[in-house]
Amino acid sequence: MKRIASGIVLATLMASAAQPQAAKPTDEIKHPWHGDFKDDYKDPKTKELIMHYRMWAPEKQPEQKQLGLIVWFHGMGGNEDGAGIAIDGAKRTKLADQYVVMGGKSKGAGWAPADDENVLKWIAWAKETYPIDPRRVHIMGHSNGGAMSQRFGWEHQDLLASSSPYAGAGGRVFSTPPKGLKLGKPGAPDGPAETKIEWYIVHGDKDAAVNVETSRTACKELREKGYRYVYREIAGADHGSIFQFTDVIDDNLRFIHALRHKEIAPTKDEKTELTTFASKVKIEKSEGAAPMLAELQRIGGPPTFKAMKGALENPDVDVKKAAIATTELTLYGKDVITDLIKLQKDKSDEVQAAALKALAIAANWRFTEAQEFLEQVARNKKAPVDHRVLAVQGLGKTVKLALLGNFEDKNVFWTLVHLLDDDDLKVREATFAQLEKGVKDTFGYAPDLEAAARKASVAKWIAWCTQKAGALAAPPPRS
Repeated sequence: MKRIASGIVLATLMASAAQPQAAKPTDEIKHPWHGDFKDDYKDPKTKELIMHYRMWAPEKQPEQKQLGLIVWFHGMGGNEDGAGIAIDGAKRTKLADQYVVMGGKSKGAGWAPADDENVLKWIAWAKETYPIDPRRVHIMGHSNGGAMSQRFGWEHQDLLASSSPYAGAGGRVFSTPPKGLKLGKPGAPDGPAETKIEWYIVHGDKDAAVNVETSRTACKELREKGYRYVYREIAGADHGSIFQFTDVIDDNLRFIHALRHKEIAPTKDEKTELTTFASKVKIEKSEGAAPMLAELQRIGGPPTFKAMKGALENPDVDVKKAAIATTELTLYGKDVITDLIKLQKDKSDEVQAAALKALAIAANWRFTEAQEFLEQVARNKKAPVDHRVLAVQGLGKTVKLALLGNFEDKNVFWTLVHLLDDDDLKVREATFAQLEKGVKDTFGYAPDLEAAARKASVAKWIAWCTQKAGALAAPPPRS
């Protein structure tokens, strides 16, 4: 993966994206403005300006509140065109038809607590004007806007499903919980990882404008409080060049798309559907189950657990596989991940393989249960080789973006490094394929080296992993 130290890309990216095309409603269009446009939101009574904004809205909008909302906060001296980064990402990932994306202009050069009231009014207006699901409201931002994403996200966890700060400036915003926020014990069923906002944090380690330690400290504080977060540190990237790594932005957008607010309940009609589906989807054949699975995927989140459990227990292999496929796009919570793990005892090899692939998605977004299970399968010499290879490939998805510069999930890296010396050639080939494109030096390794030469190369890989991820007390066990 290339490392970029030059940072004059942000303005270029914003300028290239800042060409909105207004699309006013006509007599034939029965929904609000759509396309890429700019406007002012003013107080309906006083006509006072609340927010000058740029917005993307899809042309075809559902009658029910089903769209997601992404709010982008610009950096110091920026403007509403910063939203172009999120809009472009939504289009690249083919998610744009499911989101309203909007970026506003702060009162001053940058965002401050004085903006909060207007931001809340602006978000409320968007939710009233467009068919937005209140369980799918997310914020993103860069620099001063990244600081806004951190602080505003921390203080409004009741409103937001996720916050994604890029090179976020500011102090220790997570050191003290906001007034009235009750946090369960880290790791407990009511802990922050299972009940509160999710975080996706990005920073370059050569950032001269905002030191990378600010994001490292933010992650440390979130970890200590028991939050789940994804951190993408990019070695060699500076304040602006982080946006050249579109794989990171796209992963962030898919992460956002998979999430639902954990404490806002589904609608009354959705609850009724979930109750009905819980019994029906367990016995339906593939054709009858398909529309139910599509609706479960749309609703998402932990409330769907009972219905998803029924689908995963359906005796029809095709229904199970279709249900598993939805977990690659939507997160349903830790209980469904546990059920995916249990499917490794399913009678169908196809179901087992599909579950392993799905667990790779959860592992990439730092569900430790998924990571640990994939590590276990990859090391297990008694497991079918094809399954071991799938587990290795799943761990490869987990390290692909981590190899840019963040090695905190050390057990994943150590598992792969030790598997470079596995007895099975297919496992070694699959393992090396996950690592070779993300490192500068492969230390002369090849999967088909003779044992002595391979061990000498692996010794260098072990030294590399020790330097990057830190030493382990003992090598990962082999089952």
